Amino acid sequence: MSRASASDAIVVTGLGSVLSAGAGRQALSEALQRGEPTVQPIEPVTGFHLPGASRLAALANHVDLTPWLSRRAARRMSQPSRYAVAAGRMAIEAATLTPEEIAQGDTAVVLGTAFGTARFAEALIDDILRRGPESASPFHFSESVANAPSAQVAIALGARGANVAVTQREASALLAVAAGAREVRLGRSRWALAGATDEINPLVHAVLGRFGALADPAPNGRETARPFAPDRSGFLAAEGSAILVLETENSALERGAEKLVRLRCAVRAFDPTAPPHDWGFGHAELVGRLRRGLERANLQPFDIDHVVSGASGARRGDQLEREILDALFAPRQVPDISTPKSIVGEFGGGALAAAVETVAATGGPRRALVSALAAGGAAAWLVLERP
Repeated sequence: MSRASASDAIVVTGLGSVLSAGAGRQALSEALQRGEPTVQPIEPVTGFHLPGASRLAALANHVDLTPWLSRRAARRMSQPSRYAVAAGRMAIEAATLTPEEIAQGDTAVVLGTAFGTARFAEALIDDILRRGPESASPFHFSESVANAPSAQVAIALGARGANVAVTQREASALLAVAAGAREVRLGRSRWALAGATDEINPLVHAVLGRFGALADPAPNGRETARPFAPDRSGFLAAEGSAILVLETENSALERGAEKLVRLRCAVRAFDPTAPPHDWGFGHAELVGRLRRGLERANLQPFDIDHVVSGASGARRGDQLEREILDALFAPRQVPDISTPKSIVGEFGGGALAAAVETVAATGGPRRALVSALAAGGAAAWLVLERP
């Protein structure tokens, strides 16, 4: 396949999502309009959670996936793989692509994940510790690795291009989109399926609570993530999957496919001041990297009229996000900001899906900066614009 022209922009022609609010763009749009998260109590396990700790999460295990994934096939997969295969099938249907086209286009699959297939990994380790290494289940092992969902998507959809798993916590989804866009831009794949998938099992939820990452329970029993609020106490943990179909604008025009949004640029950075478990204080270096990335795309901060912020209610994460935005847009005022993680939660690709839906919606912003800062130092930004 020939190398794509540097001027041939990358566009999103399909979006599939499995989130706590339901499957598909309509469920996502309705959730964003309601402005309230869909939460469930996490499964209780004796000794996992501290007394009085958070017990709610934006879980997606109740969502019916049978229109995209048979129960027989689902039995061979972990929960993140199920979410990803269903979201991937939704995305290629939305992009009006056939399985034959996916196979012939050397389609890449790039999925981000914060915790991988947590339940299967826990079961595998539990078997080994309790009954010895010889008791390790091949079934659990095959789905215990972080790249299992991306592999399952490739198998289910016939994608034969690069297959990559990105594990950079809160920045994983945006970094996956950047990597998938690069595969298409370099001409190694005609299409890329890029996004994220995650699950929140009781162990992961309890550990996040013990690290003080989750929103504190309120007197009314709710655990509300309050991005940028002075009294924020943490984020709402979420699971699910969101996958985009990426291709060049020329490819979409040739097929007559609808273009949801154009990916104007993707910028990556790392904050070396960040400890492994928290956000750092290197906002000046991060702003510099972001400015240089915008300049390479012939953009200036005043060209952006909306920010889809990665702020989630995290104490240090939101502070760093605010410092970066204030410095980037100074001396002007920061544009309108939306904080979808207060609705879709942290992890599982919900914020990525919300960003695409925000720009693609009728009357949406002309051009939006999408941000993601991860505990541990990873950072990523996308600029999405209406085609």
